[in-house]
Amino acid sequence: MTDAHGLLRRLVGKTLPTMTGLPNQVLAVGSHNVLVGTTKSPDGRWIPIASVQAALDRLERVRSIEISAASVGYRSPFIGAVLITLPGATFELKPRRIRLPDRRTKARSR
Repeated sequence: MTDAHGLLRRLVGKTLPTMTGLPNQVLAVGSHNVLVGTTKSPDGRWIPIASVQAALDRLERVRSIEISAASVGYRSPFIGAVLITLPGATFELKPRRIRLPDRRTKARSR
C-alpha cells in the first residue's frame, strides 16, 4: 500500500490540477496534515493526511472510487488530484471517479 505522507512530501511545491482543472498546490506537509493552496485560499488550508490515506487505501483495494465529499470526505477535489498522480490512474467526470488498472491485467502484461 502507498504511504500518503510520503506521496504528499514528493508533491510539495507542485501544482496539481483537480479533475475539473482547478489548481491545488501542496505547500507543506506536517506530521498529520498537508497544507494546500487554492485560488480561493492561496496561503493554504490544512487537510488531514488521514483523509488522503483512507481514500488511497480504498482505491488500491477496490481499484475504482467515486471522488465526492460523500465518498472521500472534505476536500475531495484535492484528494482526487493526489490520487490522479498514481501510476496508471485514470479518471472520469460523470460521475467523478478514479480508476487504477486491474491487478490481473497488470500482472499479465509483464
